[in-house]
Amino acid sequence: MRSWPAPVRCLWRSDVAWAALGGVLGLVFLVSALSWLAPLPLALLFREITRRTPADTFKLTWLFGAGFFAAHLLWLPSSLSGFLGPGAVILSALLIATLASLWGLTAALTRRLLGPATLWGLPLAWTVMDALRATGPFGFTWGSLGYAWAPTPLVQVADLGGIALVGLLVALSAAALVSGRSGRSAVLGAVLLAAGYGLTRPSPPEGTQQVLLVQGNIDPRLKAAGCRTEELTHYLNLTAAGLRAAPATLVVWPETAAPQAPTTAPVRRALTAVPVPLLLGAPTQDAGLRNSVYAVQAGQAVGRQDKRRLVPFGEFFPARAALDGVYRVVFAGLGLPPLTGTVPGTTTQPLALGTLRAGILICYESTFPAVARALVTQGANLLVTASNDAWFGPSTGAEQHFQMGRVRAIETRRWWVRAGNDGISAAVNPQGQVIARFPRGVAGAFTAPYGLAETRTLFVRWGDWVPLLAGTVLGLVWARQRWLIPTPT
Repeated sequence: MRSWPAPVRCLWRSDVAWAALGGVLGLVFLVSALSWLAPLPLALLFREITRRTPADTFKLTWLFGAGFFAAHLLWLPSSLSGFLGPGAVILSALLIATLASLWGLTAALTRRLLGPATLWGLPLAWTVMDALRATGPFGFTWGSLGYAWAPTPLVQVADLGGIALVGLLVALSAAALVSGRSGRSAVLGAVLLAAGYGLTRPSPPEGTQQVLLVQGNIDPRLKAAGCRTEELTHYLNLTAAGLRAAPATLVVWPETAAPQAPTTAPVRRALTAVPVPLLLGAPTQDAGLRNSVYAVQAGQAVGRQDKRRLVPFGEFFPARAALDGVYRVVFAGLGLPPLTGTVPGTTTQPLALGTLRAGILICYESTFPAVARALVTQGANLLVTASNDAWFGPSTGAEQHFQMGRVRAIETRRWWVRAGNDGISAAVNPQGQVIARFPRGVAGAFTAPYGLAETRTLFVRWGDWVPLLAGTVLGLVWARQRWLIPTPT
């Protein structure tokens, strides 16, 4: 860059340039055909980090991360505004700043602790950081590096090490672009092996059964306001029409499709009209309000799974008991309805309907590899998502949500079927191929194939071994440099 004119070099070193570069990565990430190019802007960041002090590294990476998440989560303020009003902008800004800070801290600590080994330590540190930010009540997986290669054959290695292994390959590729020839050759070899693995995976058996995915297309704001008197009849009519058009062995309704649990008498009587097994979303009043999916057969509820991973500040409010007064003042000041929230589920158990054992991922849960893995470990032979993505509106948020869930099929080698209130309703095979996908924003009942699988992938058996290995290697490198390499006087 020394040969470039001084104004160009000055612009390149400016804060705006690094935020813009992060924004470029955010725009091509996940749903773009260009997302396979993600290592390029990341490589520029990694190269600059190796030339900076830890303090400068934090600022540089924070700017890059802020630009990335601002672009990647461009849909967030509008989707939250439906229930947070103007507060959605504030909450979105806080989330972006927090995520950027995690990136900044990861880079700065790596630079400080590893010194000369920073370049190859960054991919390992990023893998650990992505895994950690998916844990706990504030877990959030948007922007995990592995999703950059979700549209490519490389994503097939997720059945070995989850999306974390794909993310490690992305980050290693970025490091290789700015390393010496030997480093580039080693990583290129690993990437080619991963691509070959993906391209040569055997095709899964075709789906031999049919599922009816019912899409009500009901405005979620009407749901929130309690205007749901005709909702059950609407879903029953769509289901009846769909079953008349084509036979199915399973019916799936979206998240909170029914206004009451099927254990209540009016809903139970109405559901006797559905002649095949049904999975439906409905609220449950059980030690608080729960977001649940029920298995129903011949009108009788035969199983229930409550949502375990709740959306922060949407479905639960941190420190609610201690900060209840503060929340009420804020909500009243923003002109929002009284504070609500749901209680998380505590069990992970597939819902059994004959030979079918459905692993239920309710909406947000489909973005968490650990939830799908736990269900398959418990015996699930089909993954089912009931969702309500109408809050996303026409933005890319719903597509990002769908593509992240698609990787769960690959990690576990299970069929994944998804019913959304306004879409995306689809069936995905164990290779992650979208076998059937239906138009968003319309009411209807759509038939799609599915199958049952009993295999256990390496990821299902071993879990998050990739972040654990990455953390172990980081620790060993740090110990070697700390204790075995003499410190210059």
